[in-house]
Amino acid sequence: MTIQTFNIYTANGYEGDLVDSGPRVVQTGILTSATAGFGKAMKRDASVERGVALGSTAGNVYAISQREYNHEAGTRPSTGDDTNYLITESVSLIRQGYLYVKLTGATAIAAGAALHVDTVTGLFTKVAVAGNVVACTNVFAEEAGISGDVIKVRIDIVA
Repeated sequence: MTIQTFNIYTANGYEGDLVDSGPRVVQTGILTSATAGFGKAMKRDASVERGVALGSTAGNVYAISQREYNHEAGTRPSTGDDTNYLITESVSLIRQGYLYVKLTGATAIAAGAALHVDTVTGLFTKVAVAGNVVACTNVFAEEAGISGDVIKVRIDIVA
C-alpha cells in the first residue's frame, strides 16, 4: 500500500495570520500609499479618513496588517506568499491582540522582548536600532525566533 505524505498548508502560520480566537481589537483602514503585505507595521495617515500607510511613527506601531483570504495567492499551492494590498484598498488591521509576523535581520529575538520595526518598510526585526530601525513600544515577541521565522507577537494599543 502506498503511503501519501501531505506537506502543503502545514506551516505554523503565515505573516498576518491570526493566532487564535482570543480577544482582539480590529478595524479597517484605507491604504493611502504604495502597497502593503500581510503582517506589516502600519501607521496612521490623517490626510484621509481611516487612512493608513506602511511603516510606523517613531516606535509606536498603530496596527499590523492582517491576512485576508480573499486575496489571490502568489503561488499554487500557496506557500504563504501573498499579493499585496494595493493603494486605496481596505486593509484589515489588528490594533490589539496576537498575530504572526515574519522576523527579518540577522539578530535572534527572545520570547517577551520588544521588537524593532523599520519605519519605512514596516518589517519587524531585532537588529540594532539605527537609521530607519526603531524600538517598538507596543509590539512584543511571544516566542523566540531567528531571521525568516514566523513568530507569534502581541500588539497593544498605545494612546
